Amino acid sequence: MVEIYKGWQCIGCGKIDVDRPCLGICQDRPVRVVVAEDYEALAERNRRLESIVRRLVWSTPRAGNWERSFKALQAEAVALTRDSEQATDTPGGNARG
Repeated sequence: MVEIYKGWQCIGCGKIDVDRPCLGICQDRPVRVVVAEDYEALAERNRRLESIVRRLVWSTPRAGNWERSFKALQAEAVALTRDSEQATDTPGGNARG
């Protein structure tokens, strides 16, 4: 699991600081940071996509019903894709759900 730290971000320059006790041997190194809300939205999208894939892999439609089953899963995937595209089209460009 990913560890999430609570900290502070400067609204001017964007610097992020996390309050943790210093051991006296600290060294600043560059890190890659993701906004937790963006990460959580992407994780939820991945869970929903995985659900579609699992149902596609593990379900066996009744004889003559494969097309209806496929189209139902396809419609769910299309809706999820549209939701994601609309979220990234919002001002600021961040996916939020």
